[in-house]
Amino acid sequence: MFILLIVIAYILYADYVRDKGKVAGQMSSTDALVTSATLPDRARIIKVGAFIAGIYAIIFTWLNFAWYRLYARSGFHWFDDRGEWNQIDKAGHVYGAYFETVWAYELLRWSGVDNKRAAVTAAFIGMGFESTIEVWDGFSTKWGASWSDLAANFLGAMMAMTQYLLWEEQRIMCKFSYNGHEYKYPTPELKERADDLFGRTVFEKVLKDYNNITLWISVNPSKFFPGKAPDWGCFAIGYGGENMLGGFENKWVDKDGKPHDRSDLPRYRTLKFSLDADLPRLRVNDPTGKAAFKALNIIKMPFPSYKIRL
Repeated sequence: MFILLIVIAYILYADYVRDKGKVAGQMSSTDALVTSATLPDRARIIKVGAFIAGIYAIIFTWLNFAWYRLYARSGFHWFDDRGEWNQIDKAGHVYGAYFETVWAYELLRWSGVDNKRAAVTAAFIGMGFESTIEVWDGFSTKWGASWSDLAANFLGAMMAMTQYLLWEEQRIMCKFSYNGHEYKYPTPELKERADDLFGRTVFEKVLKDYNNITLWISVNPSKFFPGKAPDWGCFAIGYGGENMLGGFENKWVDKDGKPHDRSDLPRYRTLKFSLDADLPRLRVNDPTGKAAFKALNIIKMPFPSYKIRL
């Protein structure tokens, strides 16, 4: 709901500013900045390359110091985690590679790279970002590199790249939502387990709380059938899980050495059906707003949903 309020507030504010300061036939400096070059722009290409390299270095330096260095290292090894977390983490890898490919594509197009080169290059960037995690995992005694994670990374990058090559746009989108208000841990035992597994801060939980994360496929019918549906309206199907208190089972030993067995809590997969918004379609004639909404279009809008437990 907070995200939806931000979107509405932005639309109202942008319309007010544009109407107040509009000069006939003149593009604002911000609009000019976000408008894509029509031909390859060397200066923009260098900036995009430096930006992507810098983000890559920052993210993985932070991961090393904030996460991996806390655990013992080992020789590189593989780990079969296909059955963990009811595959919610695999859906997360698809999503991660997808949106990283989409963001990289938009930056490359902004710098004037043509559609085909941008799509293929962006897919390699998306795969590279996500698959670096497997290298770190492979040298950690707590985890291991995963073939199924690499396959999920490939699927997400290919999903984005293929649509750009076919249509030069995304008609079937991967999106994310966090439903922290929906699934609760009602007892001290479960709350302590959730804190140990998923973290205590909102940032940690958004990344790791598999009981409250939903990954969505959002389809915009108007892109397949122009004029037959609202330009911005989407149908969305989400995949999530509930009652997961461990990777494979609801049994664990706490920090005091006390064993816990909550096999009485069935581990569910969930399917959700909902509506969504293709945000850039709301700002077609506003270059700055459209650019901002393209970046936000990886987040599922908080429409009501219908849930099925499997």
